[in-house]
Amino acid sequence: MPNLYVQAVPPVDLNRNTEWFTYPGVWISYILILFFSWLIVISFLRCSSGAAWTIIHLSHFLVTYHWFHWKKGTPFADDQGIYNGLTWWEQIDSGKQLTRNRKFLTVVPVVLYLVASHTTDYQHPMLFFNTLAVFVLVVAKFPNMHKVRIFGINGDH
Repeated sequence: MPNLYVQAVPPVDLNRNTEWFTYPGVWISYILILFFSWLIVISFLRCSSGAAWTIIHLSHFLVTYHWFHWKKGTPFADDQGIYNGLTWWEQIDSGKQLTRNRKFLTVVPVVLYLVASHTTDYQHPMLFFNTLAVFVLVVAKFPNMHKVRIFGINGDH
């Protein structure tokens, strides 16, 4: 008798904390959030385009560094604590390196850096802050930095 049931392929990432990033349309939504944030900043603060991009780049740095590279564990109790020692970046794609999602999340701060630096005409104070932010974010995303705590900062003990 032939098999009458469809064989479902289990999802690649069973971690509820990171599986949302595998959904279709997340990359576009991420870019649109950044663009609309820029529109809000430029509208309400009435600053130059370059200053608005710098604000967005530095805000993106602060938010993503905290949530992706600093905060550990998951907000869900059903994982039995297996992710308690891992940051979101270490959990994404089940810890596999150089996946499409990781490459996308590495390219975004670099593009923001290039846009912010170019629109500020590479002026000294803004260029320094933009360079520092992109350097910290990109180094934190290197495969060699997976589960590495520099000087034990944010270590488990």
